Amino acid sequence: ELRGCLSSLLSQPDVGLFDVLISLDDPGRYDAMKAAAETTARAHGAQIAVWPVVQPVTPDPAKHNAELQKWFNFNTAKIAHHYWVAFERAFVENDYDSAIFVEEDLIFSPDFLALFRSSAWLLDEDPSLWCISAWNDFGYSQSVGDPCRLTRSSYFPGLGFMIRRSVWQQLRDQWPTAPTMGWDYWMRVAFRRADKECIVPEVSRSHHVSEKGASISSKKQLRLLGAMAFARIPSICGAGGPCGQFGDVSYLASERYEQWMRDAIDGAERTNAMQLGSGVLREDKMYVLPFLREEYSRMVDKVGLMPKGVKGAIPMDLRSEHYGVVAYRHAQSRAQILLVDRRSPRAYLGPSASLAAPSEGCISAASKQGQSCIDACTERGMRCDASQMYFFNDCKSLERHFGCEAGCAHQVGKELPVYVSDDFQPTYRQCLVTFISAMNCGAKHASTTRLCACVPR
Repeated sequence: ELRGCLSSLLSQPDVGLFDVLISLDDPGRYDAMKAAAETTARAHGAQIAVWPVVQPVTPDPAKHNAELQKWFNFNTAKIAHHYWVAFERAFVENDYDSAIFVEEDLIFSPDFLALFRSSAWLLDEDPSLWCISAWNDFGYSQSVGDPCRLTRSSYFPGLGFMIRRSVWQQLRDQWPTAPTMGWDYWMRVAFRRADKECIVPEVSRSHHVSEKGASISSKKQLRLLGAMAFARIPSICGAGGPCGQFGDVSYLASERYEQWMRDAIDGAERTNAMQLGSGVLREDKMYVLPFLREEYSRMVDKVGLMPKGVKGAIPMDLRSEHYGVVAYRHAQSRAQILLVDRRSPRAYLGPSASLAAPSEGCISAASKQGQSCIDACTERGMRCDASQMYFFNDCKSLERHFGCEAGCAHQVGKELPVYVSDDFQPTYRQCLVTFISAMNCGAKHASTTRLCACVPR
């Protein structure tokens, strides 16, 4: 996999403009992998450097409880530590202004590097952008149409991405000791907390080729990854000078993109899941399908967003979204569909259809440790409303009630969002949100203090 990844990268026509650095974290295979990388580089006439990750996380009983010390031995912890080391070496030790991070189980389109060269200037001009990624989480062959189109996403995608040193300087101070759902989910939380986005191609420029790994454990996952579209467009950019592979990309600037999004939604015909399956859609039209997050996992098959037979292969969070909007092509009709969350903070559907704020009289309220939201609201002479809890499922809402001394991160569970108040847990003193789990009034956990949505009786 390392040979294939590196060969694909070194075959880029403009790779000579970049330093290629390889970070290895397996001491037992370090020499063999270093030799494989150097042999591949020589075959391409390229120069590389290899960085060993020589300092694994060492548990400190004075700072880390027993559960956290166990967590450091999990793959999730080792991968998170490796990314930390890679970010630190690139931006702190070597002072690079920007860096592209890839993993060894990826291969790349011929214009992979041209993507970053074409759009990197936007990271300097637009403070609402923090990254460029080569990967579209919903870039299935059945769902995409334009291989030259780029979009904005408030969901950090990873799998071949570029960030600036200035971004890491902000993130490193927030990085939690235990991102228990993985470094990438923590990045998604951090991006949303800061209200930042990534540039993403409609058709991915990176492709996952591994059949096994820390996050690949089923044939269904392989079917899903195999269904992803992969661009094979040659790069028109040479080894010097400006790169215009994707044309004028100024439409991605925040104000222009936001105006386009609003105009598109306002001008599109409304539809529903039943109509999407009836064959009445036209290929030359755009349609808007309003939805609520609690409906999403039940509707992805019906609306043709994901290929059949792969549901459950990945967590069911809303990916590739722009503040609750997902754009894709309907598999059967090829019509353009905009899935629009009625709770989008941007209120795209207007005052009659949007649910952009809690209902009148709704308050956020902290429970006692181990208490359900039903009981917490009852104690206040109110009742819990699970549909209103989505408005408080974010770091800033939690921080208004709790210390969140160990940061804010992602997790799954019926009792979320919560503050972890049990010093036995590896996430002790973290605030936890969820992009996956449905809101639930009755759930409780002995280790956590819930944030509830209480409404008048």
